[in-house]
Amino acid sequence: MEKVIFFDRDGTLIEDKHYLSSPLYIRFKKGVLKTLKALQDRGYKFFIVSNQSGIKRGFFSYRRAERIMRELASRLKAEKILIEGIYFCPHHPGERCPCRKPKTFLLKKIKKTYPELDFSRSYFVGDKKEDIETGKRYGIKTILLSPDCNEKFEADFCIKSFSELLHIIGD
Repeated sequence: MEKVIFFDRDGTLIEDKHYLSSPLYIRFKKGVLKTLKALQDRGYKFFIVSNQSGIKRGFFSYRRAERIMRELASRLKAEKILIEGIYFCPHHPGERCPCRKPKTFLLKKIKKTYPELDFSRSYFVGDKKEDIETGKRYGIKTILLSPDCNEKFEADFCIKSFSELLHIIGD
């Protein structure tokens, strides 16, 4: 069984640009590349699970969102970091879709597509309440990335910098 870490995208792996509409604006947060490489060396597989309501709001198209995600994966691959899969919800928060975090449809889809993943040894890392709720609802250990760990949203762990993941996630 494969160990896995699910990451939110904006505000977690990359700087949150509020409706990122171009791959030109992708900026990795401090420590992300080095930390991902170390976690990958420990045997973890990576997935990105993201809400992208900018599509439904008209800030960018679904095709543009896919292009941004491909560019993100390509930049990580250039650093020898493999993203196993990228899943995102394109819907507006007011819609009753099954895929918008904190709902767990995207995690269920991943589990069905990748039955070899060991969700009992998995983590969900994000910077928002919805990320933590998603992991909790699916029984995954959760890690909140926040400069102010006072509001933990009942996360299992809270870190102030991405590189702190190395102290929480072991072999």
